[in-house]
Amino acid sequence: MIDWMNFFTETIEAIHERLSIVLTASGCREGWLQGELFSAGRKYDLRVNEHKLEDRQTADLSCGPGPSMLAEIKIVAANYAPKMQTFIESDVARMRAVSSADTERYMILVIPKCDVKTKLGDYLDACSFPKKRCFDRTWPNFRVKIWQL
Repeated sequence: MIDWMNFFTETIEAIHERLSIVLTASGCREGWLQGELFSAGRKYDLRVNEHKLEDRQTADLSCGPGPSMLAEIKIVAANYAPKMQTFIESDVARMRAVSSADTERYMILVIPKCDVKTKLGDYLDACSFPKKRCFDRTWPNFRVKIWQL
């Protein structure tokens, strides 16, 4: 059985230089990261945008029947619209609402470096969700926080 937390952290470590470049490209960042994780996780049957959630939405990442794993990805900088806090919290609530106790759930938050001081930036720095495990690492141009919910 795969350790998804290690998979996510090791994959992001392997692509962190390219990710720091892609984070400067508007409109494609999350899709690019999904594609990179999909490419690395094909041997584990990782899927992108396939598992249906509530309100006609799908999980960013999933694996296995049931499913055995779900993950949501958010890329949010301090200078984004304040409503992004609500979107992050909604994604976490959606992950937690999955009824199967056997499903591992992850929230992957990528925070591009931003020198602007905002309430959203303070939230991104301090946010935490009750979790089983957490990964938090900073590279020169971004920070990644991953929670196993």
